[in-house]
Amino acid sequence: MLIQIDGQNRRPWAVGSRKVILDAATEEIALNGFRYARIGDIADRANMTPGSIYTWFKNKEVLFRVALEEALDAQLAANIESLSKIEELKDTPWIMRIAALLPRNNADNQPTAAQIMLIEGYYVSWRGKAKEKTYLPRLEQHFAMYQKVIDEAVASGEINSDIDPQLIAMLLLAIPTGLALLQFSGLPRVPNSSWIPVYQSLVTMLAPKK
Repeated sequence: MLIQIDGQNRRPWAVGSRKVILDAATEEIALNGFRYARIGDIADRANMTPGSIYTWFKNKEVLFRVALEEALDAQLAANIESLSKIEELKDTPWIMRIAALLPRNNADNQPTAAQIMLIEGYYVSWRGKAKEKTYLPRLEQHFAMYQKVIDEAVASGEINSDIDPQLIAMLLLAIPTGLALLQFSGLPRVPNSSWIPVYQSLVTMLAPKK
């Protein structure tokens, strides 16, 4: 029995090999970045030969694309799960729903490979225009989650409709993304409690004028 995986016929038991390769690629790219990650090092992490990897992915760019897509899917799923839990509460302020969408979740003790891959995805889309069509749709999906929260807050009268909602969404996405870059570079993480007065001030500033 054969199944279709990435447009190719594969034995069902081979799915495990694909996952091992993608996990190894995610770890290696998260550690060294796309530019410096090598198929040989990924193969070592996966305890496979480079040839085994090429039977699944024709080159490093294809491997990175698939690994990035799956990492983004995992991060987006985690964001959706966090958001769904908060939306179960009645009268949840919109800023709390935004807080659930941060690239790094509060429960993490350190950056995960998937979260670093998310930042790497933004970098690759910025640096490689030829790759933009591949990665940009996933990044747009990430941004759309922020846009949805802001649009709903404007519609419910929580945010001043005179302010461009897309600009607000971009700003609120840029804050955690930029902070993630700083932290990945070695700067200390700002305690979660320090953000409470900042977010409270944002809610007040963006509220409709009475």
